[in-house]
Amino acid sequence: MKKFVSIMLAFAIIICCVPICYAETAVPMPELKEYGLIDCGDVNIEYGIYGVENGQPLLLLPPNGGDMHCFDDSILPEMAKHYKVITVSPRGTGKSDRGNERLNFEDMAEDLTKILDYLKIQKTNIFGFSDGGNLGMVFTVNYPERVNSLVVMGSNINPLGTKTFDQISIIWKYLGLAIKAFFTQDYADIVRRDIQGLMVYQPNLTFKDLNEIKVPVLNIYGEHDMIKRIHSKRITKAIDGAQELMIVDGGHGSCFEQTDTVINPALLEFYSNVPII
Repeated sequence: MKKFVSIMLAFAIIICCVPICYAETAVPMPELKEYGLIDCGDVNIEYGIYGVENGQPLLLLPPNGGDMHCFDDSILPEMAKHYKVITVSPRGTGKSDRGNERLNFEDMAEDLTKILDYLKIQKTNIFGFSDGGNLGMVFTVNYPERVNSLVVMGSNINPLGTKTFDQISIIWKYLGLAIKAFFTQDYADIVRRDIQGLMVYQPNLTFKDLNEIKVPVLNIYGEHDMIKRIHSKRITKAIDGAQELMIVDGGHGSCFEQTDTVINPALLEFYSNVPII
């Protein structure tokens, strides 16, 4: 039995060993203006603020397993020149607590409301990559009054939006982590299992849910993304007035190889046309 478990764990790691955060090159970091942990009820959530002190707020939501530093070497330095950028470490990442329940986007979305309340921000612009985009859509559907605009990149509204081979790899890794957590009962193993599980069981939105989104939306995805192209296009179609951008030759995380040439210019153009809060 132990040999079987070891083989499964090794296989899961091999077929799904991909980086969580994607950096292009080392770039000068903006000054960290504010940092701390915010009490969100059952958890403390790590956050940081960069950029223009009285600028328009821009909330950055990292991918699966990523923390508040995920965009340090990609979009953060440029966005901080123009906006008041808020970065967060969602539950179970960075120095944020996991909480007592299995991780889910609904609890994470509620955490975001507590963070905005603490920072005295009524509405914010949002950029979310991968699971960060999924969280951004859940947050916008559940708390539309808190969102000024939304950009998602490489995101899906349910696990069926992921290409079959990629989803099989995700499930295999989850099974390996679940088996390990079952035997060890180690907190770190449980957190890793739950973070991976987000891609197996969540999100649970419908295209009808997206019909209710009324803020400006930009949907970015790679030409060779792990998200099915038809799924990405349906997301755009489901949101009235939404724009989309397919990054030519871009994969999922590899889109960040075109941060300076494609992503940052697209974000600056989009946000500059959003009504000021």
